[in-house]
Parts: sequence; C-alpha cells; structure tokens
Amino acid sequence: MTEESPDYTAIAEAIEHLGGQQEPAEVHGTLTGLLCANGQAPAELWLQHLFPNIRQDDLLAAEAVTTLKRLHEATRQQLSDPTCEFRLLLPTDDASLDARVHALGEWCQGFLAGLALGGIKDFRPLPDDAREIVEDIVEIARADSSYTFTGNEEDENAYAELVEYLRVGVLLVNEEIQPVQAPPVLDPTVH
Repeated sequence: MTEESPDYTAIAEAIEHLGGQQEPAEVHGTLTGLLCANGQAPAELWLQHLFPNIRQDDLLAAEAVTTLKRLHEATRQQLSDPTCEFRLLLPTDDASLDARVHALGEWCQGFLAGLALGGIKDFRPLPDDAREIVEDIVEIARADSSYTFTGNEEDENAYAELVEYLRVGVLLVNEEIQPVQAPPVLDPTVH
C-alpha cells in the first residue's frame, strides 16, 4: 500500500514549525531530485540539508519531521510505482495562476538542488532523454516570474501541460538514472 502524501498546507505548516523559509513546492522538488539521483537516500539526508538546526527537544518540530518523513516515503513510493502515480506538490487550482507558476519555478529549482545533493552536479553524462528534460527544468527554473497572466483558459491549459510534462519527465529521468529491475524471466523449459 502506498503511503498517503501530506498536502501542500500540511507541508507549509511543517516547514514553518522547523523555521524554514522554503515553499512546499521547493521542498518537494528537492526531495524528488534527491530521490531521482539516489532512490535509497534517507529522509535524514534531505531534512539535514533543508533544516540543519532542527531542535530535538521541540514537540512541534518532531511532529513536523514526522510529516516530512511521510512526504519522503510517499514520494519514494510514487517514483517507483508502476502505475506512474507521481505528482508534483504544488498549490491547488484555488490559488492564483501567478502563485502556481511561481511555485512551479520553485519546484524546478528544488529539483535541481536535489539532484546535486544526490551527487548529480554535471548533467552531460546523463542519458540523452534525461539530460534534455533536466536542461528544460533548468530553463523553467530560470524563467522570469514577471509574466502577467490573465487566468484565461489558454493560460490554464499551458500551465497544466507544463505540469504534466514535468511529471512525466521526472518519471523518465528517474527511470533512466535508476532503472527498475524487472523480475527474472523464468525459463519455461525448466521443470
């Protein structure tokens, strides 16, 4: 059974309790990049990178860490799920398009930081498809957030297509960096 992922608001509260300044999208992007680079990376590595001064005697901090560890486990499971259930942690559609686009840029910045944390600092050796997607993520992370959106259907569709491109792209990057090992094929002639 797949761990249920905490929602955007729960992650925002956890970050606040830990004294962090990051947005939930950036935190999830960092986690996703780290897990794409190293699927076995423990939650502690990610948490120590983001929140180096976690107080062990703080009950709210302990609860926040538990929430973030749930996000770690859910994301790890989603990335390896054969049904491709992985989702970027972004604000809901109730948020303004400007806010969602900004969060998407933050998610991309976090993803790149996570890859680096996981040991991938040079994208050139990556397989071609993965390298192209990571280069696109670099461009999205660099995109100027001064665009004005009208919030019309065309803008909404473009945003939805970009999110889907990133979702599928991240799954491809994960698969190319860490191929899922298929179960061994049994020889039907052996009895």
